[in-house]
Amino acid sequence: METLAIGLLGFFTAGYFALAGADLGLGMLLPLLGRDRADRDRIAAALAPYFLGSEVWLVAAAGVFIGCFPELEGELFTELLPVLVLLLAGWIVRDAGLWWRVHGGRVPDVMICAGSWTVVAAWGWALAEL
Repeated sequence: METLAIGLLGFFTAGYFALAGADLGLGMLLPLLGRDRADRDRIAAALAPYFLGSEVWLVAAAGVFIGCFPELEGELFTELLPVLVLLLAGWIVRDAGLWWRVHGGRVPDVMICAGSWTVVAAWGWALAEL
């Protein structure tokens, strides 16, 4: 049974990182790729399916991790609390920027870019800590 749980955890985590790589990469490069408002709108439209899909994969991976490995989850989350706070803060800023794009302006684009860089830096920090 543990082998199945580990396999599912690996499958869902790989699915998350495959989709998140696309949307985080686009978010990080938004200022360079989007020269005008129309370009940035097209990039945000291309980013949306990956953004929503990656969250589904992450929720599935978190469910398997928390449900099947509660002791490891407790140790890992306690040890990596500062990293997880940074990760969630970047994620919230990026998501808010994506949802607020309908109002226009440069602030949502800055939020998307800054949030994407923060999430990527936090994942790097988490992997370095492991």
